[in-house]
Amino acid sequence: MPKLPSGLTTFEPSDTVRRTAQNENIEAIDALFRATGGHRHTGKAGDAPQIGTEGIAVGAITSDRIALSAVTGDRVARATLCRRHLKSGRLSGNVAKYKPFSVTGGVVVGVPNAPYRQYGDNYWMVDRRSVSFPQSMTVNLTTGYPEIEGISFENNWVAPPRNFFVEIGNDITNWTRIYTYSHSGTDEPPRYHPFDQLFTGSYIRLTLTDPGAQTDIVHVSGFGVYSREVHESPDFRIYKGSLQYSEGWGWKDVGIKNVQRGSASISYFYPNGTGSTVREVTISAVNPQKTFVNITTSGLSHWFQSSPLMDGSVCARLIDGNKLRFNFYEGFYEAYAEISWEVIEFA
Repeated sequence: MPKLPSGLTTFEPSDTVRRTAQNENIEAIDALFRATGGHRHTGKAGDAPQIGTEGIAVGAITSDRIALSAVTGDRVARATLCRRHLKSGRLSGNVAKYKPFSVTGGVVVGVPNAPYRQYGDNYWMVDRRSVSFPQSMTVNLTTGYPEIEGISFENNWVAPPRNFFVEIGNDITNWTRIYTYSHSGTDEPPRYHPFDQLFTGSYIRLTLTDPGAQTDIVHVSGFGVYSREVHESPDFRIYKGSLQYSEGWGWKDVGIKNVQRGSASISYFYPNGTGSTVREVTISAVNPQKTFVNITTSGLSHWFQSSPLMDGSVCARLIDGNKLRFNFYEGFYEAYAEISWEVIEFA
């Protein structure tokens, strides 16, 4: 009378079956259908075959039959919920990007709350070998935002925040702690951290309490704060025919800001000492670091009075925010030129 993997015993027609053997089979069958174990559809030896899609009736799996708390943030890596998907769905907007910020310590490179991280360009780094924890970064949202629902980080390349808390306030003095996170595992921390409820505020403060056991360093990059009431605004727009970009608290022009054009003449005659090799022209003020000058000239000159005409080159440069200077090569005996100039200032 061999035993099956399920615990049941088989009998041959010639066997004498005692009550004890029958009870053992009854107990084995009972174990298969007991509420705490037994009958499973794993397809493994001793279990029933796996249930295919044809074995599930439409509507059979409902929320009242599956505990809503069975799938938690701890069991599903929230990093897989890319915040950009929610932003593209117009569900909420990042109200912290490019906003003014300050830190209590550590090293800042670029803008740690820039919305898209470029490798090595925008981050806040805290190294406990040089500064002590905790350290904080405060972001001024520049106005009050309702229904703030969570924060996020970009997937930085070294050490994302593992232990921190978040506070919110309507001013720089009074704070309310709204979220605390502690990561004790070895897997990568999530990028998006939703709050348990919605908040309203004008300032957000992120405080790093410890870098964790894996490293001495914490990097914060792509720090975002999300409000359901503010949809993600485009970073670029066309305004009155001009391309503009937003830094989060205002629009600025992109491309050419202004073009100025004009003409002038310059002459110098050595025999009678009239004229000058230099001519200055006043223009509307520009930013010299964002401006360049173009000129064309029909300049001609004599090396001496009876020599043939030759090219009389004219040099032009911006000597102040509102002044151009043109000049001939000083060795020329006689020189005259008509000059057309152009000043181009970029936004």
